[in-house]
Amino acid sequence: MPTTLPSGAPAKPTEADAGLLAFAQSAELAVHDLYSAAAGVSGFSDEQRALLRLFGANHLAYAQAIGGAIGKAATNRRDEGIYGAYRADMFTPVRAMAVLQDLENTLARTHTDLIGLLEAVGGAELAASIAMVEARHAATLALLREPGDVSGALSNPAASLAPGGAASPAADTTETTVAP
Repeated sequence: MPTTLPSGAPAKPTEADAGLLAFAQSAELAVHDLYSAAAGVSGFSDEQRALLRLFGANHLAYAQAIGGAIGKAATNRRDEGIYGAYRADMFTPVRAMAVLQDLENTLARTHTDLIGLLEAVGGAELAASIAMVEARHAATLALLREPGDVSGALSNPAASLAPGGAASPAADTTETTVAP
């Protein structure tokens, strides 16, 4: 069944979208590099390292997909602020897993906010597909850290990094309650 675009919504990213998506790409590249750094931390099992490499590869793939969507507007550079803010905290496996879970929650919330900021359908669809997987990454990392803590795996206390996004989880309006 063909997709019906909202009236007047462009299919391809606009110039404004390109700036937002370039930011998202730089964040994804920073997180890819943080996963690479975490995989080098002493004390992870071979299985844990494989998971870190897989999740890191996913972030590289997201960055590449975003780059493909915005073409020449892609910076293809990591966000040094994000990388620098988290890199020093990953000195043990326990700490690295906590940092990566926080990052996944942050990026899931960021991409969710981007959906509402992007003008073009294609960019919003891309952000939605990324947000969904990053939320799953966060839940997986939470359950590896605290097996059986489903509540902790399903909560997202992170704030968005999106320009103009929700400043705090309390300000997030992505959830709705359906009245009986």
